[in-house]
Amino acid sequence: MKVFVYGTLLNGMSRSKSLNTSVFEGLGMIKASLYDLRSYPGIIESNESVYGEVYEIDSDTLFTLDQIEGFDPTYSEQSLYIRKEVDVTLFNDGSSLKAYTYFYNASDLDTYYEISSGDYRRHLLEVLPTWYIAYGSNMNADRLANRVGDIQEVTSGYLEGFELVFNKQGDNGSAYANLKYRGEGYRCPFVAYLINEDQLEKLDRVEGEPRHYVRLGMPFNKANSNQSQLGHIYIAHPNKLTNDALVDESYLTAIKQGYVQHSFEADF
Repeated sequence: MKVFVYGTLLNGMSRSKSLNTSVFEGLGMIKASLYDLRSYPGIIESNESVYGEVYEIDSDTLFTLDQIEGFDPTYSEQSLYIRKEVDVTLFNDGSSLKAYTYFYNASDLDTYYEISSGDYRRHLLEVLPTWYIAYGSNMNADRLANRVGDIQEVTSGYLEGFELVFNKQGDNGSAYANLKYRGEGYRCPFVAYLINEDQLEKLDRVEGEPRHYVRLGMPFNKANSNQSQLGHIYIAHPNKLTNDALVDESYLTAIKQGYVQHSFEADF
């Protein structure tokens, strides 16, 4: 069965180990509203967007998740969270699937903060400066500096399980860079830049967030490090995916230059 997680069960968060034996199937979004309940988040039904991850799980893991979320199938209305089936839109290809997720089951949300971005990991990154993860043309340091100014610190590495694809439809008809989760055996080079709030706002405008690209929080490892930390990353909105557009040669050249600047093979 499938489960959609959006809070402390996300990769890099405090309860992510509960899904260590499950199969990660990619990033997704559902219709709901997200709230910060201080120690953890919760969602309620609405027409807003909440972003998270999809996993394939077994019955033992489902039992564990029910315990974590305080859900008792026998007394569901008295449970802290209620498990329901929802439609999840996948970032990989815009397709939809059914998955279980957990809705907050209390009437005290007026005392809590609504997370307007719909992304819990991004919400935790609002204390800046923070990391921005680039995998496309902004790997080119000159291009990024022209857009946001000087950068404080830079690191690089690979996003394991992800592949660089060119399936983001631009308004000019060209295709732009995007990430697609493919699983074991795939990895995508990235460069992470330490940036401030003003620079992040400039990137939001450049990337057309959230209509063209959605800014999400994502864990990453610095080069030669096994310690995971969070950074901001832009993933193409499922409504903007295409299989028909071609990549502009100058755009591709900018990406290759970024690869060379940070010691990746240009034909990776």
